[in-house]
Amino acid sequence: MAQLSRDSEADRMIELFSGDFASLHSIIERQFGVLMARAQVLLGLCGVVVTTTGFSGRIIAGTNTLAQGLIIGGISLTLASAAIVVFGVLPLRWLTQQPGSDIRAWLINSMAYRDGKLVHYRVAVVCLLIGLMLYVGAIGIMLVYPEADAVKLVR
Repeated sequence: MAQLSRDSEADRMIELFSGDFASLHSIIERQFGVLMARAQVLLGLCGVVVTTTGFSGRIIAGTNTLAQGLIIGGISLTLASAAIVVFGVLPLRWLTQQPGSDIRAWLINSMAYRDGKLVHYRVAVVCLLIGLMLYVGAIGIMLVYPEADAVKLVR
């Protein structure tokens, strides 16, 4: 199914709600609520990865240099994901502050703002998933080579 253009979506919403600003505002506000809730879940997952790395990262990285590279890459992408969410999705500009000379213009500007945040969210999800794959790869290497301190740590 083809995705609607922003103009088509605005026209559909205006027709559906008979141009009632309060109803249009409410639906856009709910869409932002869904996006923010998902962003919070993503940040929670990032927090779990960071916490887990704090407990077991040294053991995993001690397996070999490949595991070190994978865990560093995984945690780096996880932190990048969190930063994208914090700086791209979570910043607020109230819907009532969106520009627009009429309801349709306001609606299109609000949807553009929503869509920009959605792009940041999707990029953050991809970063987290790739980071998790690298992290799991490092864990897999550790499980294949269970002997402790396969890489001699310099102290």
